Amino acid sequence: MNETEQAKQLIREAKNIYIIPPQNNEPESIANALALFYTLKELNKNVNLIIEELPEKLKFLVPSLDFISYPKNLVISIPRKMTDVSQIYYEKNDEALKIHLSLEKGSIKKENISFYFSEPKPDLIITLGIQNFKVQLLERLDSFGFLLNSPILNIDNHQENIKFGKVNLIKNRSFPEILIDLIKLINNDSIKKETADCLLTGLIIHSNNFKNSKTTAEIFETAGLLMKKGASIKNITDNI
Repeated sequence: MNETEQAKQLIREAKNIYIIPPQNNEPESIANALALFYTLKELNKNVNLIIEELPEKLKFLVPSLDFISYPKNLVISIPRKMTDVSQIYYEKNDEALKIHLSLEKGSIKKENISFYFSEPKPDLIITLGIQNFKVQLLERLDSFGFLLNSPILNIDNHQENIKFGKVNLIKNRSFPEILIDLIKLINNDSIKKETADCLLTGLIIHSNNFKNSKTTAEIFETAGLLMKKGASIKNITDNI
């Protein structure tokens, strides 16, 4: 069984999946992550995408920001050894939500308060374009502690990747090319228009609109396939 087939098996067996591109808000990675997000949604997976912010020029790829699933159970933690809280209430208006704490004894500082998300542990984490999980992500995932120790499908096109995943899909190709092979395998050769738009967006950014040295004959073939699946090259270039 090759790496792509192993990746298919991991995805097929998982119900709750988190997708994590590099946390630098880089448009190419996010476009490709959105393509995988759409595909997994079509497979009725509970899928979340961990990004800092959706770049303005990619907002045309999603119907609304609410469409992107994101952890929703935020916990505010205050150590009991610092203070006892006797009363909690909140006020909410059009501008903000304010949470008020009445202290019975002790004192508290901002640095004593921690924030984190509390969610069920996922069946699978898919990383895209991350060469070293510990160096690039671990410290930045402090508030997502529930993700740790879950199996990882590591997808990358950098040969210096340290292969930290349970399955490591590492190929010297553009991400859309890697993902097309995977998507066709896990979704019965089906690539929907929304997915095709995201993949072609990633391909256009990767190749600088087919002008840089990364542009190969295979890149043009992939772009042609995505256009046949409904991707609009004019709409994409108008936006990005």
